[in-house]
Order: sequence, then structure tokens, then C-alpha cells
Amino acid sequence: MSIIRTDEQADALDILKLIIETADLYRAMGELLTEENVHHQLYDIAKERESYIESFRDVVRLLGELPEAPDSDRELVEQLGGKVTQLFSADSTKAILAKCLKKDDVLAEVISNTRLDEHSAEFKYLLESLNHHLTTTRQRLSNH
Repeated sequence: MSIIRTDEQADALDILKLIIETADLYRAMGELLTEENVHHQLYDIAKERESYIESFRDVVRLLGELPEAPDSDRELVEQLGGKVTQLFSADSTKAILAKCLKKDDVLAEVISNTRLDEHSAEFKYLLESLNHHLTTTRQRLSNH
């Protein structure tokens, strides 16, 4: 592991952190929107998103880096922001879904700007799969 990260290493770490952060955010917002123990689709999205974590941990390792955990304080602030959104928004569900999609936009931007797909066919497939998941998530939540 070098002190200086390559662009590929930095991108892989950013993607991994954002996958974890967005999965956690979807789960937390699902808890906010769940009433009377009804299963909310945000839980399903969180579970689907989590399925990418181990693959991207492997990408980070293959690039010679060690996976890092997201900033737990930042995640807590985002989750508290969701609670505040729910309290003060006329349509709390719509506002919370917009908050989730905004975070997904950050992940989508990192994916669109990375050159990791040039590293190997496996990396390219993972990025395309994750990008497809983000597109599908947007469609599912837009229909809500």
C-alpha cells in the first residue's frame, strides 16, 4: 500500500464508501417511513445495494488498498436530516425519497467519472451492474 493513492484507488474507495453510505441511508429512511411494521421498499433497495459491498471491497484490495469504513458521524447527520425532513415536510415520503436519490446522484457521478472500467472486464461489469441498479432504483422511487 502506497502513501499516495492512484485515481483508480481513490475512485474505488469512494464508490465503496458511497455504496455503504447509501445502503445505510436507505435502511434508515425505510425505518422512518415504515408504519405499523409494514415492509417498505427502501429496505429492499438497501439489501440490493449491500450486495455490492463485498465485490467493491475486493476491487479496493486488488488495487492494493485497504477498504475504509464510511464516516459514521456523517451518516448519523444524514439520518438525522431525514428525521427533520420527515417532521417539517408536507409530503415527508416524497422529501425522504428525494434525499435518497440525491445521495445516489453522488454515487452515479463518481461512477460516470471513473476510469476503473478500463482496468478489467470484471471492474467494467461491476460498474455497469451498479449503474443499472441506480437507474432501476430511480425508476422504482419515481413511480412512488
